[in-house]
Amino acid sequence: MESKKRIRIAVMMVILLSGVSFWIIRNTNNGTIRKELYEFAVKDTGSITKIYMVSTGGKQITLDKKKPGEWSVNSKFKARPDAIKNLLVCIKDLQVREPVAKSAIENVSKQLATSATKVEIYSGEKLVKTYYVGGDTQDGLGTFMLLTDAETGENSSLPFVMFIPGFNGYLSIRYFLDEDLWRDRSIFAFYPDQIASISLDYSQMHDSSFTVSLSDKNDISLSDSRGNKFSSFDTLKVKRYITYYTHIQYESLENNLRPSFRDSVLHKGVIHTINLTDREGKVHSLKTFSKPADPNKINPVTEQAYTEDPEKMFALINDDKDMVIIQYYVFGKLFMPSSYFRAPSSLERAVGSH
Repeated sequence: MESKKRIRIAVMMVILLSGVSFWIIRNTNNGTIRKELYEFAVKDTGSITKIYMVSTGGKQITLDKKKPGEWSVNSKFKARPDAIKNLLVCIKDLQVREPVAKSAIENVSKQLATSATKVEIYSGEKLVKTYYVGGDTQDGLGTFMLLTDAETGENSSLPFVMFIPGFNGYLSIRYFLDEDLWRDRSIFAFYPDQIASISLDYSQMHDSSFTVSLSDKNDISLSDSRGNKFSSFDTLKVKRYITYYTHIQYESLENNLRPSFRDSVLHKGVIHTINLTDREGKVHSLKTFSKPADPNKINPVTEQAYTEDPEKMFALINDDKDMVIIQYYVFGKLFMPSSYFRAPSSLERAVGSH
């Protein structure tokens, strides 16, 4: 117990001394560190319109703000809202934990020069902040960063250990450069008043296929696979079904599959096809395919190995340009047969009322 107490006291002293040394540097008139060389944060993140990041190897990401709450990735895709939010919170709350120790400055500076990510933050056309994000400290609670002088464009000679108060983890992971990871994973993100129709086609069970149509007056109709309208159906179930399309996302993007494996997946044939037509007439499609199971996964009922993954499927989206993995847990509620919407009989209504 006594040794643990001494360790805690030692750690507290190190943190205290680091804070005091930084305070002295910051407040000494004769100090060599100007204010802008340690103020990394941009407090008014609402004014940020573009974030450009590039690695020393040339990999780059440009995030452009299209409107409040909506950003694009490299002018090609909609950006993930959660990733944008995490990055903006980091940009806003960045604080100096301590200056890099003199004995470590040379090594940290070399690391920043060879493997850092350069970050440029813009407000309109104005570049408001530039800094370099390096590796993380051994304790996992800080990240090495170097600021560029806003007036001269020169890099500071002193790197700092940066952190976010209350957050225990690496900051470098928020400045990632993988375009696919920045992409919004939404396949369907429509409110009912944005939807004109939804059709679900079962390739092997055509009688279960259906189309839900919504008129401009929000009148709902339900048709079978031949286009014949249902004379009666459970309106509440249909309305609930339409709301499922508000937030449907894929698990992962799989565009780097081996061509032979991808071809074998597609060769098995489509299982479901969903076509959602929005109010502007654009069709958003999804085609599903079975996914081979892990050979080590055993069906608890038959005690035999699964031939198809019971939890996940492959799917083609974006006009068949992208292959993704989807989860039954998320998508299962979309794969309803037309019989699900049938109106309850008089007997069923009578039983349900008691």
